[in-house]
Formats: sequence, structure tokens, C-alpha cells
Amino acid sequence: MRKITIARGGALSPYSGLGSTHSALVQRLKSGLIEGYELDDIHEYQIKKNPFSRLWKRWFSAPSKVAKLSQKSEIVHITDQEQSGLVPKSGKSVVTVHDLFHLYPSIRDGVKVGEQNPSFIRKSDLKKIKRGLARASLLICVSKDTQQECEMRFPGTPTAWIPHAINLGEYQKSTQRPSWFSEGVNLLVIGSEEPRKRVDFAVKVCAEMDVTLHKIGAESSPESKSELCSYAKEINCNLNWVGRLEQDEMIAALQHADALLFPSVAEGFGLPPLEAYAAGTTALVADAPAHNEIPLEHHILPPNDVNAWRNAISDLKDESSLVKERAAIFSVENWAKRHQEAYDSLF
Repeated sequence: MRKITIARGGALSPYSGLGSTHSALVQRLKSGLIEGYELDDIHEYQIKKNPFSRLWKRWFSAPSKVAKLSQKSEIVHITDQEQSGLVPKSGKSVVTVHDLFHLYPSIRDGVKVGEQNPSFIRKSDLKKIKRGLARASLLICVSKDTQQECEMRFPGTPTAWIPHAINLGEYQKSTQRPSWFSEGVNLLVIGSEEPRKRVDFAVKVCAEMDVTLHKIGAESSPESKSELCSYAKEINCNLNWVGRLEQDEMIAALQHADALLFPSVAEGFGLPPLEAYAAGTTALVADAPAHNEIPLEHHILPPNDVNAWRNAISDLKDESSLVKERAAIFSVENWAKRHQEAYDSLF
């Protein structure tokens, strides 16, 4: 069995996007799911409030520790691109790249994506990240769009496409209809109020429609929540602010909803549409990389065409068998096989 150290910098909640994928890799290695490989060590640390302490750990002490771990493990796998400064200067290293938004900011459909004006210190940090990505033995990309960009930005570094996986059985267990659902049509929008997520567009779509839009996810700030709720009231959208849910509650909401709306214009992968499909629920998705790689073609909609979205909502029908079949492509078993092949390519 070949040994792998899993590394990242500051520890994240397993409920966050990057935190959940980090935790999933750790648990799947522990369970022996990736044939021929086992977990050797884990590197992460609690994030301190002191900015000088945080910078010291990020730039000096953490890379030094990971370099030492690389001497006893056959592979060091860093679980997101933001931590690429940890890539050791020798040995075999892998970085999972979710997106390159912060490294290469852009404007998509009028929305600023990534850090448009980073500080002096952050510019130095971004340089370290880029050097780490170029130094890695392999970049595992969660979408084909991200893989294409990595091949363009880091032409000397091999890449592999491994989309996120989902435990299909977990999303198909029996659940109770959420008590906070209305009697009519129930739609979900999942995510923060970050501009690229375009939750406000979902609100605009549902204005004057006989539907309830349930907003799931922790608020970005009290101000952003207040602004969104005021906007919904102003344009007559029946918005129900749910907040963050536990996993079982999320699955129940996805199973019993009429559809998920996912109008984001920039995602590294876009997990909510896949979760909806696994639960047997339609996901209506903006036609934008990379989350348009997941849905069925007729569920992909023009990003700014309000009427197209309203018509799609009005035409909703039961497609549970079809979307579950699509979700099965992203099974944990397929994910494990792809990781095994990616790791094998290093030897």
C-alpha cells in the first residue's frame, strides 16, 4: 500500500464546499476505497485571528511541516488550489484544483469574479500559489473547464479530470416533507449572497409567480440578508429565508422540492445541481462553466433570460428517474477509480 499525506492550511468546516471535499477524501482513504493507497497523515491547523500568526503559518511553518511529511509519504495531496504554497519542492505532489477565480479574475455576465484588486500581501500570496501549482506533479481538476484552463496556465504540469462524487444512497433514503414548505410550488436556491451566485436573479425570476422560493445557506452578512429580503418584498417575490441546514434536512428539502434554481455564473464545479439530481429533483442551471457540465441539456438556461427561467418553472414535470440516472455517473465508485488511476500515473 502506498501512503498519502492529505494537506491543507487552515482547517475548514466540513459543511463548507472546500471543507466537505477535503473531509470526503480523508474518509475515503481511511475506508480503503482507493485501491492500493492508504492515509498516512493529515496536515491542517486552526486559523488564528492574529494576521501575523496566520501569515507566518501560511508562508513558513506550514510549508516546512508539509515538506517534512513528504519525506515519509509517497504522495502529498493538497486538497484545494488556494493552499498550493504547501507544494513541497521534492517528492510527488497532487493539488485538487476547484477553480482559478482568485488567480485570474474576470467579469462574467456583468459580474466581477475573483479578486479584482488584491492587496500587496495578497499579491505575494497569489504568486506563491501560482508557483506551487506549476511545481506540482499533478493537478486534479474537478471540471473539464478548469482542466482546460490549467493546461493553458500551467502547460508543464500534467492534469487529470476527476469530478466530485456523490453518495447516491444517502440522497435516496426516505425523508419527511419539510414543515416549512408551502402548499404550492416550492423552489430552492442554495448559496451565499456573493454576487457570482446571483441569488438576486432567482428572486427576480420568481417575482409575481405563484411559487415560494426558499433560500438555503448561511447569510454572507446581516446587511446582504436585509437587502435581499427587501428586494424580494419590493418586487413581490415570496421568499422564505431558511438559512443553513444540516445534511439530513438538506436532503429532505431537495427530495420534496419542485426544483432547484442555480443561476450562478461562476463555479468550479457546482455541487447543488448534482445533489438535486441525486435526490430525484430537477435543477435549472445557468449556462455557464463549469456547472453546465452536469445537468441534462434542457435544464441549462440562458443566464439572463428571465422569461426562459419562468417558462421552465411553469413547464416542470416529474423527471426523477432521468435525473437520478444522470447523477449515477458521479458515483463514489467512479470517483475512487479515477483517483487510483491518477495516483498510479505518478509511478
